[in-house]
Amino acid sequence: MKNNIIFFITFLLISCSKNENTIQIKEKSNNDVNQLSQKIEKHPAEYDLKDSVKLSYIKNDFYKNEYGFLYQKTLAQREFNGQLKDVEYFNGVIPQEIDPNTFQQIESSWFAKDHRNIYYYRPTSGGIQISKIENADVQTFHILKGNYKYALDKNNFYKESDKIKRFIPLKTEQIQDHRGKVIKLKMANSEMNLEE
Repeated sequence: MKNNIIFFITFLLISCSKNENTIQIKEKSNNDVNQLSQKIEKHPAEYDLKDSVKLSYIKNDFYKNEYGFLYQKTLAQREFNGQLKDVEYFNGVIPQEIDPNTFQQIESSWFAKDHRNIYYYRPTSGGIQISKIENADVQTFHILKGNYKYALDKNNFYKESDKIKRFIPLKTEQIQDHRGKVIKLKMANSEMNLEE
């Protein structure tokens, strides 16, 4: 009998403990949902063109909303009644550290820069894709001759937003075709053909 009572008390304590944890988890989940919905209200992923009154123009297709979140006016293809149509909208899924006042596309490439960072800047059917390239050197970054998706800085070569491993810029030979376009990287025993 004594064992049954001990078992029952232990079971009761464990059950109460689990209920208390469940309540805490539910409260935490509700707080997370509330914080997420507040963030979405302050920084929606996009605004339709008709909602432009909610945004303030900065420069070069960049706008901000009343909370200071950055948007870029862009063109995307959207399906309407089974047909693709070009639609302008304001894209908020961009790096928020972009400086719109110094942001510029680099030559006719898939890269852009501002005074602090280098960005991958590629047109897609959903609009312009912009993503920051971590640790790229703004002062020495430039496009490989004749290429729009290959670049280098003093430390690395890049293909689109990815660093190309195995090649050190100062030790790498850039092989060019008869027009001067870089078509191959060569360093020691490593070679890489640059695809079109």
